[in-house]
Amino acid sequence: MRSILLLAGLCGSVTAHSDVAVDADPLAAYLADALASNAALKAQDFAVEAAAQGLGAARARRAPQLALNARYTVADGGRAFEIPSGDLVNPAYQTLNQLTAGTPNATQFPIIDNTRVNFLRRTEQDTRLTLSAPIYAPQITEQIRIRAAEFEGSIATREAFARTLVRDVKAAYFQLAQVQAGIRILEASQVTLAENRRVAEALVAAGKATRDRVLRAEAEFLAIEQRLHAARNSERAARRYLNLLRNRDEADPVMVAETALSPSSVDKSDSGTRPELRQIDFQIDAADHAIRLAGSSFLPTLSFVADSGVQGTSYAIDRDSDVSTASLVLNWTLFDFGARRAAESQARAQSQQLQATRDDVRRQLDLARLSADDNAITAERALRTAEARIAAAEEGFRIAEKKRDAGQLSQIEFLDAERAQTEARLSLVIARSELQTARAEQEYARAAYPLPATLVSSATP
Repeated sequence: MRSILLLAGLCGSVTAHSDVAVDADPLAAYLADALASNAALKAQDFAVEAAAQGLGAARARRAPQLALNARYTVADGGRAFEIPSGDLVNPAYQTLNQLTAGTPNATQFPIIDNTRVNFLRRTEQDTRLTLSAPIYAPQITEQIRIRAAEFEGSIATREAFARTLVRDVKAAYFQLAQVQAGIRILEASQVTLAENRRVAEALVAAGKATRDRVLRAEAEFLAIEQRLHAARNSERAARRYLNLLRNRDEADPVMVAETALSPSSVDKSDSGTRPELRQIDFQIDAADHAIRLAGSSFLPTLSFVADSGVQGTSYAIDRDSDVSTASLVLNWTLFDFGARRAAESQARAQSQQLQATRDDVRRQLDLARLSADDNAITAERALRTAEARIAAAEEGFRIAEKKRDAGQLSQIEFLDAERAQTEARLSLVIARSELQTARAEQEYARAAYPLPATLVSSATP
């Protein structure tokens, strides 16, 4: 009777619901930790930020741009041209010198060399402010729409990752709860087998049984002890994995509520389009705009450019150094040997590829949802079977224990009854864990978990 009470105390959270108040389920806190701290999810946050900055950069191309351009040049040599100034005036100077020689007003005109002028001045500077603004540039509009689709797609990718993370955290939590419940069952079985070993030793000491009875009891006790070692190792592994998902130290303690494996319902209503499909939809949108971008390359672009600054051989601010220009710049590619047409065809093929990929992904997601429903139904049936099995096994063990105490049952029959009870309890724990995991998979397949707004927001920056 004492062993039965001990078993009931250790396994009460597995075999029945308790009316006593228990601690709140920490699963919600672990999910919040993972969604706030998971390293891989943070990487997705940075990907969204990068896409947002790319969209901002594309939009900025529509606005005027002001740039400062400065150039100071020192030149030596290079091309030059020669002005025959000496060849033109030297004959006249010589004639005048000869005519006036010996007179009171004699002239002495010098011999002049020809002038050599370099194309490059020895020093030169050009400093100006340049204002440029697009007037007609259809390519910029399409590039903005492509970046906007990429930004929305990055948000959908982050949401899909977050929903996968929620599923994995729940699965890890239920696995840990299953292992811990299994440890409690094995520890209760260990207590029962230790008591059975003590009874066997007492019978041998009294001369009412042979030593093989003690050896068999010892073997059963050691078998359970070995299973306990393996279960505790599994518990440590499950705890480390859950802490990994939470981005916590692997040695951090993890609490599991007593009601962790209690059956719960799941919202079977679809929350909308799966983020994986929305991600592909935005990729298709970007590809469609890429088609229009390639088509817009056949159109001209018109922009306004204005310059204001100073030029000269040195830096000076005066009317002679000031320079200002204003231009309308037209750019129109008339022929490119089919390069633009090929780019347009390539973008159209990529769009069609994404359409086919979306159809395939949609079918796979539908299949996954149906499989999740079937697995949940199977898990519910397995749980009902496990509940019926444990009721029969526990009643059988209760009867076997009474017969053993009365000396009406062999040791082998008693050990078989105890083993059947232990396996039934473990099967019930496994059935409950598998049902909870199956329902988490259902929730994932329907994208039903309410994620924080910061992870699913699609507001364009």
